[in-house]
Amino acid sequence: MPPATPSGTPKAARTQTSLFSFFATPKKSARKDSQDALLDDAASMIDDAMLDEVAQAEQTQAQNQNHTQGTKRKSQPVYREDSEDEHSVDDGPDDDGDDDYAPDRAQPGRTIADSDDDEVLTDAVPSPPASDAESEPPSPAPKRLRSGGSSARLASGSSDGPALIGMLSNRRSKLTTASSDGSALINMFSAGGSSAPPTSPSLARTTTALSSLSVASAKQQRAASFAKKNEQRYAWLEDVRDAQGVRPGEPGYDPRTLLVPRSAWQQFSPFERQYWEIKSTHWDTVVFFKKGKFYELYENDASIGHQEFDLKMTDRVNMRMAGVPEASFDHWVAQFLARGYKVARVDQLESKLAKDMRERASGARKGDGLVARELTSVLTPATLVDPALLAHDLATYCLALVEAATADGGASFGVAFVDAATAQFHLATIEDDDADRSALETLLVQLNPREVVHVRGSGDLCAADADGMAGLTPATWRVLKSACTATTDFVALAARREFWDAASTRREIEQANYFEGAEWPPALQRAAESPQPLALAAVGGLLSYLRSLRLDRGLASLANFADYAPTQAASSLVLDGPALSSLDVLAVAADRSAAAAATQHQQQAGTLFALVDHTRTAFGRRLLRRWTCYPLRDAAAIDARLDVVDYLLAAPDAADALTDALAPLPDIERGLSRIHAGRCRVADFLGVLEGLDACTRMAAALQRSADETPAQPLPARIAALLAAFPAAELGEALADVHSAFDATPAAAEGRLVPHAGGDAPFDEVCAQISELNAWLDAHLREMRTQLKCPGAVYRHMGKEPYQLELPAATRVPSSFLRLSATKAVARYWSPELRDTVQRRAEALETRSLVLDGFQTRLYARFDRHYALAMRAVSVVAELDCLLALARASAALGAPSCRPTILRDAGAGYVEFRDLRHPCVAPTAAGGFVANDVVLGSRTQDDGAASAILLTGPNMGGKSTLLRQLCCAVVLAQLGCHVPARSAVLRPVDRLFTRIGARDSLVAGRSTFMVEMAETAAILRHATPASLVVLDELGRGTSTHDGEAVAFAVLHALCARLGCLAIFSTHYGLLADAMHAHPRLRPMSMACSVDEARHRVTFLYRLVDGIAHKSHGMNVAAMAGVPLPIVHRAAAVAERFEAEVKGKKLLSQSEKPEQAPDAEPEPPLAALSDFANLLRMASLQSAANGDAAAEAADSLAPVGGPQAARRANENQYWRCIVDHLCRSVPPPTAANN
Repeated sequence: MPPATPSGTPKAARTQTSLFSFFATPKKSARKDSQDALLDDAASMIDDAMLDEVAQAEQTQAQNQNHTQGTKRKSQPVYREDSEDEHSVDDGPDDDGDDDYAPDRAQPGRTIADSDDDEVLTDAVPSPPASDAESEPPSPAPKRLRSGGSSARLASGSSDGPALIGMLSNRRSKLTTASSDGSALINMFSAGGSSAPPTSPSLARTTTALSSLSVASAKQQRAASFAKKNEQRYAWLEDVRDAQGVRPGEPGYDPRTLLVPRSAWQQFSPFERQYWEIKSTHWDTVVFFKKGKFYELYENDASIGHQEFDLKMTDRVNMRMAGVPEASFDHWVAQFLARGYKVARVDQLESKLAKDMRERASGARKGDGLVARELTSVLTPATLVDPALLAHDLATYCLALVEAATADGGASFGVAFVDAATAQFHLATIEDDDADRSALETLLVQLNPREVVHVRGSGDLCAADADGMAGLTPATWRVLKSACTATTDFVALAARREFWDAASTRREIEQANYFEGAEWPPALQRAAESPQPLALAAVGGLLSYLRSLRLDRGLASLANFADYAPTQAASSLVLDGPALSSLDVLAVAADRSAAAAATQHQQQAGTLFALVDHTRTAFGRRLLRRWTCYPLRDAAAIDARLDVVDYLLAAPDAADALTDALAPLPDIERGLSRIHAGRCRVADFLGVLEGLDACTRMAAALQRSADETPAQPLPARIAALLAAFPAAELGEALADVHSAFDATPAAAEGRLVPHAGGDAPFDEVCAQISELNAWLDAHLREMRTQLKCPGAVYRHMGKEPYQLELPAATRVPSSFLRLSATKAVARYWSPELRDTVQRRAEALETRSLVLDGFQTRLYARFDRHYALAMRAVSVVAELDCLLALARASAALGAPSCRPTILRDAGAGYVEFRDLRHPCVAPTAAGGFVANDVVLGSRTQDDGAASAILLTGPNMGGKSTLLRQLCCAVVLAQLGCHVPARSAVLRPVDRLFTRIGARDSLVAGRSTFMVEMAETAAILRHATPASLVVLDELGRGTSTHDGEAVAFAVLHALCARLGCLAIFSTHYGLLADAMHAHPRLRPMSMACSVDEARHRVTFLYRLVDGIAHKSHGMNVAAMAGVPLPIVHRAAAVAERFEAEVKGKKLLSQSEKPEQAPDAEPEPPLAALSDFANLLRMASLQSAANGDAAAEAADSLAPVGGPQAARRANENQYWRCIVDHLCRSVPPPTAANN
């Protein structure tokens, strides 16, 4: 691990903004012969751990003073220098920190005693001659300092004086010498056993300087040295600018890039240059830099790790540094992502040994280059693909959005989004969206994107901005901020340069060759051929962003591009954004906090999706969520699902068997995507193969069960799914893949190993390793004979294997290299053994590379069957969803039933008997009161009311009744049973809700504005087959204004649209005025009132008639409002009511009397109806013949859809005529 942060530096200083006090001292090998350089280098090598050892040594000096006398002689350390200029002094066995073993760099200077009673670190020396084992060998010649090398390999000394870096060797053993006057620090730098002081002048000066240092002063001097030497080196970081020279806060600043001055590049060491080349293009990203067995953070990233997670920070390679072990990388990445940071991963592409082999093969001078590293991925919350980082099974979307102005001043949008875990892309074009961006809002609520990529721009659109490169308008931003959650991240890219337009997108896709010469996916081709290719521009922005994350090829090359329609009006029940929110279909709308947003993808109790989500597989859960957003509209398709539900409910054994088969399946869909990208772990790959095998067995078992029970045939939908399952083809594909590798080592070791003879390169390297192993065995036998030591064995000591272990008294040739020793034994390498061990290590490295290549080829081999595997997955996912609907139906309790779906065309009709709320009823204390709800005409001429005017007391259950009706319709059209005694309905095409009072501060809308915007969408898009629920419309403004708006909207629903509707209100005058409407049924929620005690008993029963009071005073008393205030309010209310009644009587008395034979004045509503009739006739006549013919259909608006949209009218002839026929009295005999 990296050394500790200097504790002598105050904590405030360690966390301050200034960058300089944490920089390590630059090591300049050109000065290493200078006395000042030696002192500076010594100071820079002192860290807290070393100084603590010194303090401990001073306390125990008396006991340790003679410890080294009489023990094995220690030679002086060797100064060695390696050409790899990474300047990191660490505790690992190699300079690159990767702990890779290379025998050709093994130093004859380390002997590790491994006995339990004598753990001593000694410096190995050349073995004594066989003729005189007891003679002292001469000291080896001085060598150069290895600046970046392992401290444990510093071997011998110099005639000029002791090695300053020798202390690093002794950190792994006990301090063997100490003195009362601080000589422990001196002895740390002296690896020799002699206590005699050195005599060279330079060493004397060094010793004098070091002996004057105390623990505290050494820390202070070190901190001052760092600040002084790096004050100019990183001064440019005090003035941060992006690559274009723009400072933070200035217009156009790009937080992703960093400008590194040319002067700084000239001062960087090779390792610093390697780091800043990556970091300068990912300045807003926390970069985890692989170094050996650690991922290290530098500079600002290290400060973030220290401040956020208290990671220990130190000074290495001239930069602040914090590190985490490789094994805990996923854990720390998840922590950083949870705090909102992006994370970049820089990996080593080769080991130290592989680097040396590469350099030797290329003829380059050894050590000329760094270990090759590369940015392999950038992780963001919306683009995670690793299963260890994915927190849930549902899809997480990254969405790109462009906006263009239309000729009439509206807005059109191009949308592209991707689920990175499954590599599934979707494209959408929203044309002529309304001013409230209703279609865009619906899409955002359905997807809930985690990241939104957009064009950086002012958003000042004009008709000329048709390519989407001008940014987003303020109106669109209001919808984005309102519909997205608090955790959504917004990424701005420069127009055309970073966010490609349509033309650039075509060029980039062709140049990148994502589809390897094949035709473009149909959805992408349609987007490219569109007259206004906004969707293709959105794809360009998304691919550009994914390219910066190193994800574009792995995702796009799967060619999973599909069209997406936010409403899918032709085939499904349309649930717009307000409906999804107010009905709690996907999330509980009442909780929009950041904490709830962070867990939104998890199953939330109380949502409709949680009610039906009894899936057993991850890919089935994702499909069921899509089903929940798009309930069916076709009656035959609904009945087909209901048939499967009834079959599974009637055959519990089959349902249990299917559940048991589905439960252990892994996330095959995501696994297939990772296999294609080549980023799949072996265990996950094996899991995908086993999962597909299990799917094949499950399909066969279902078919076999059906064949064995002909009296109970499979439903048509299950039979169709089994027929579509590619059992034979999938079995052949799996057999082909299984035959390519040995399953035993794959499961045990996590490596894909080919069968013998199945891969020529692997067979060749295995033969080479076998030959080397045979030579090692033969060499051991030869040594036993030659040295007359039958007990000689090989010992593997750390990174230096095959050490020949001999008794300590054994005489060996002088060419033998002693590596380690104890009191009893010594371990050696012969020259031949050392060379063979080196060649064996290289062969093992080659074997590892060959296996990596085999794994890549095997993944590509299996990836050819991707489409086949996805067919199987889609079948199993639908079976899982159908099983979930059956389980949800069984969990509804009693009464519940299968809904009867009417297949005849016509206006809407719903009939529920003893209906309960599916989500509230199970948790309701004291039971839930069921109600009957009937809306519309089952036959076209029965004259039944299509709307209910609902009144009743506050807290009487009106809103609950509205929601339970909507949820029952959604469940029925989803293909699930409903919580009612009986249910009959004609499929609804759209469901609109205006429930609850809420404002939108982010969008800049008041409560009343939100109400009116949602109401406008209802009046614009509702049809006679729609269901509309409005709860207390008009409450956000004054009483008279609100009542007038409510009256006009209710009249339009009944007299212009003819849709199914429940209109809840507290306006008594509205109820009095509309109760006689021919298509309206007044109803109320019953209650029992104790006026004396101001108590209301809510009966929650839907009854006919109008509730003339809302009993607000009684509810206020129940809520705890002081009774004097309640009594005062009741008195004022009575006075107001009396005044209103008095004014009404006075106005009626002042009206002039009409003559007995005078014609009565027609009601104002009737006059409005006739005027509207003339206006619609004019609109109809202006339409062409095709539109007129289309308008004759009862479900088409007057004048046809296009003319109605242009005129901003949405009315239906059947409703208009029917209303006039019912409301206008027939002529009397007198009139005739």
